[in-house]
Amino acid sequence: MPSSKKIIYHCDCEQYCKGKLKVLRQKAYFAHAMYRKRNVRNNQSNASWSSGGPQSGTTEGTMDSAGGPQSGLAHYSSGESPSSSGLPVRDNTLEGGHAPLPGDDSLSCHVDDLGDTQPAFLDMLHNSDPALHLPIPPESLPGSLNDLDFLQDPIPLSDLRTSMDFIKALQDTALSDPSLGMSPEAVGCLCNPLRDQPGDALDPDTRLAIDLYLGNSSEAAYETNRRAILRHFPDTQIPTYYKIKWFVTDLTGVESVVHHMCTQSCIAYTGPFLDLEACPVCSEPCYDQFQLQASGRKERVPCQEYHTIPIGPQIQVLYRDRESSTHGQYLCRERERVLSEIKEHGVLGEYSDVLHGLDMIKAFQDELITGDDIVLLFSINGAQLYAQKSLACWIYIWVLLNLEPSRCYKK
Repeated sequence: MPSSKKIIYHCDCEQYCKGKLKVLRQKAYFAHAMYRKRNVRNNQSNASWSSGGPQSGTTEGTMDSAGGPQSGLAHYSSGESPSSSGLPVRDNTLEGGHAPLPGDDSLSCHVDDLGDTQPAFLDMLHNSDPALHLPIPPESLPGSLNDLDFLQDPIPLSDLRTSMDFIKALQDTALSDPSLGMSPEAVGCLCNPLRDQPGDALDPDTRLAIDLYLGNSSEAAYETNRRAILRHFPDTQIPTYYKIKWFVTDLTGVESVVHHMCTQSCIAYTGPFLDLEACPVCSEPCYDQFQLQASGRKERVPCQEYHTIPIGPQIQVLYRDRESSTHGQYLCRERERVLSEIKEHGVLGEYSDVLHGLDMIKAFQDELITGDDIVLLFSINGAQLYAQKSLACWIYIWVLLNLEPSRCYKK
């Protein structure tokens, strides 16, 4: 019977493995590569083999001086032999006898861990599938922004390159960037928050109009209720939907950010898609083609838009109101209670909130989160809206942990 072929990946990076030697899956092994130090355990090549190759029946062919597997290695089990260059290679069949497919793990050592044998290994890579060509990471601090610039060019998959473009766009964004979609007035309010009470000095008619605006989900519903009230109370001064909308925006500093989107909901025209005139997924045009042609390409009317209400101005309004500001002191009070109970008893008597998690408690103890901080929880998940469709919708929410759970969730 043919021997079973298996590769065992070890890593002891400080970032994820905390310096302890662990067995990883192939994907995690390569993801940790930039955080591993070269030749951690000794000064010899990390891909060294004994002159006779791996012994039959052994599970790993490379051992350090202490008798354990070397740091950051892909170890090859029995049934494999080293190449003439001193590198472990596998034959051209996998378990079950079939040939390797593109992107298979036939060449699985990472160039960062091969020391003096790197040139021979690079030759092997260049004779293999281009998707396996792995660059040598630059000498930079783990997790530095230079890593993104270094990784962007070698990425062979277009989806991954697009993801990298979005990451860089987020890193480089600024409030003054017009592509962000925030008006100068909204940016000004965000940087210099309003401090007066939003509900002070409002006459009864304006208060009624605001209640109608907040209580009706559409412009048509607002106008229908407005006309009904004016028929019964002709002297009531209720502004139109457009006027009350901008009044609330000026009053609170909260306004929606508008971006163009694909009519099929494939993409939003932001980041690397900002200047596109057609969807890269379904090829639907971004702009109304009739208006575009009739105006000589001067009038660019989007076929569809979507609105986002930024979280920052909403939090500012929360702390402008006396009652809601009081509710927002929950995290401060709970933090003090948690730290006091742990100091007295060593543990909490009850774990009933996100603030009672070990990571949050450690952040409290290290003063990474103080009583004056605002803490947001970002929660995102995909949902398949139709049983017979493969497309999914991604839904996200912000949870303000400064408010007690009963004000954030409904049973």
